[in-house]
Amino acid sequence: MSGGFKSYVNMNEVEKTEPESQKKDVKKIANEVFGGPMEPKLLPGELVIAEGHNVLKFNSTDDFNHGVSGALFCTNFKISFVTANRSSYDLGELRQRNQLLSEHDIALTCVEAVYQVWNGKKKRLPPGSNIQGRVGILEIHCKDFRILPFSFKFTPKEAERNVVNAILHHAFPTSLDLLFAFEYNPGKNLRIGIADTPEFRAVKDWERELSRVHPSGWRVSFANTNFKMSDTLPEQFIVPSSLSDHDLNNSSPHFVDGRVPLWSWSHQNGSSLVRMVELRSDTTQTQYLESMLRAIESTHPERTKASVIDLARLCPSPKYIQVAYYKLRDLCMPASAEDFWAADQKWYSLLDGTKWLQCVSACLSVSSAVAERIAGSRQTVVLREYDGRDLSCVVASVVQLILDCHTRTLVGFQALVQREWVVCGHRFTDRLHHVHAKDKDNEESPVFLLFLDCVWQLLQQFPSCFEFTETYLTTLWDSARVPLFATFLFNSERDRYVACMDAKRDKNDNTSPTLMPVWDWSLQFSDQDRLLFNNPLYGGKLAEYFPEHPSNGPTVVPPNPTNTLGSFKSRNKWKSKKKKQAGASAQVSFATPSTPSFNGPLFPINIGAGLKLWTQCYMRWIPWAHTVGGGPPSEYFHQCLLVDELHILNMKIHSLEMSKPDEHNTSRESGMFFTFESPRGFDANDSLTSAFPYSPIGSMDRKSIVGTPLFSFLRRMSVSSYNGAAANGDD
Repeated sequence: MSGGFKSYVNMNEVEKTEPESQKKDVKKIANEVFGGPMEPKLLPGELVIAEGHNVLKFNSTDDFNHGVSGALFCTNFKISFVTANRSSYDLGELRQRNQLLSEHDIALTCVEAVYQVWNGKKKRLPPGSNIQGRVGILEIHCKDFRILPFSFKFTPKEAERNVVNAILHHAFPTSLDLLFAFEYNPGKNLRIGIADTPEFRAVKDWERELSRVHPSGWRVSFANTNFKMSDTLPEQFIVPSSLSDHDLNNSSPHFVDGRVPLWSWSHQNGSSLVRMVELRSDTTQTQYLESMLRAIESTHPERTKASVIDLARLCPSPKYIQVAYYKLRDLCMPASAEDFWAADQKWYSLLDGTKWLQCVSACLSVSSAVAERIAGSRQTVVLREYDGRDLSCVVASVVQLILDCHTRTLVGFQALVQREWVVCGHRFTDRLHHVHAKDKDNEESPVFLLFLDCVWQLLQQFPSCFEFTETYLTTLWDSARVPLFATFLFNSERDRYVACMDAKRDKNDNTSPTLMPVWDWSLQFSDQDRLLFNNPLYGGKLAEYFPEHPSNGPTVVPPNPTNTLGSFKSRNKWKSKKKKQAGASAQVSFATPSTPSFNGPLFPINIGAGLKLWTQCYMRWIPWAHTVGGGPPSEYFHQCLLVDELHILNMKIHSLEMSKPDEHNTSRESGMFFTFESPRGFDANDSLTSAFPYSPIGSMDRKSIVGTPLFSFLRRMSVSSYNGAAANGDD
């Protein structure tokens, strides 16, 4: 590499030179470009553990022929690659830019596996192991489906060994207290802007929720203060008013984990949604279960019998979900272009073989049936699950999204996740595999991702009913694997409390750690990038311009007497042919979508052509699957411009009516990422890709997917093509 430093290296042309001289060149060019040495941006409390210079970062889709040269750092928060190649940073304004993690950063908890690639052979490196020799190429597989290869060909051996061993040790922590959330020290100037999102750790949040829904016969219980009744329930929760805290304490020992039934939501007709665990296997006193059910039924205005739904029979198990996820991951993480195009020839059968969409279908089907029983049949529904911490979270949340328009707003959705998932004890530590303890079974299962996929399906079928976008959902899933945020770190509220107390004792100044909630999005994104969360089609927004539009009126829920709840095993034979889909549509409820107002109930399609693959989340890093100037991002661009223009016209009309023209009004007030007056100076047909906002803009040198099975599959992903596909039953 004589004649000066090259930040972009062609491995077929480079000549081997002295690593130390290259290191000097790297530092020299870094000082010229950055005005200082190449170093990662560190957060308060973040420390560099190991670093290696003259590392090449490859594009995994380019057969390791071309790489960007830079320095690779391992900190107690992330793996960071810093390069002097300006083109790696200045990718325009169309990429979502995380203020905590740059384009070349990987949060340690996002690392799925680490591989050594040597002479074309790939070997998985065990977590916590120590590498003594040369690695050659290190390939990091991420939980967001990225594959990031690094070459240490020009890196000194000692630095190479230090970086690799640091990654193998710190990316797979053996206890929660080793995560960066307990090291983060923002100081006194931290501003946490989550006032609009209740955390349900104070009684006022629960009382406010009761006041919003107006249920009859329910109250806030303090029976679990200091977690004296159950380790997995929150300190306050809602129970039937007829049950005293003494009754709850007497009944608790007979239920799994001491979890007595707890309220989730109530309909205006008086029916309620309740979550309940099974009785312990060693108890014979069923009267406690019967007394709980009688108390629940007493809250209904008509005292009707509650419908108990056994989720273990109707929904996939966490283990089944994990196996399906592994298969989906393998499909969406091709190691090479050859693997991608080979899979494309049998795309539909491979996607069907993952069984992931079956899991989504089952959860949507059960949730739709439960919603119909509550709203249509006026029945209180009790969701029963062994420990009440997995599928009951999914179904209870989706039911509320179907029936309660408040949960489809940004703040309402965040409150829903906080209430039904975080404080009610979903096992995020285990299910997201934050801790890699050797003496504990791996209980990983992306149940939360399954829920977000169900929400995404609803968003695709009812785009005007949600205030947020699919980019928000994808960002939320990405944030679940950032070890800075405590929202998705713990198995329960008690685990959170104990971890804080332990960390406080370990600190010299006896101060509690600053555990950050994920809901303050300003910590991660600028005001501009947070506009990507705003849905231009949201009816609540459009109602400002068309207040008398018929879609803004109420929607009546018709009873559906043909609805039945079949077991998951009886439904898990996926039918791909049109003839078989038509037969299934006649037997399953909600086979055709309704056309509700934005604040009305939703009746989703939960089988066949109505279900899509969440390509933005699962396929955003596959360049061969991207289309330039097409797909949902192109539609989103034009929708933003249309809504922004409506906002401008509305403001002008308002100014004329007030006889006070406002010359200082800006279209940015519409809350749209793209604006009508200044659409960022680019042509969407040439700049936007179908992976927006997660991939670089511009044309890509790749084989065309036009005419392939994957192309026909992706064509169906657009909102505009949905109605025709659903009506015609297209494959």
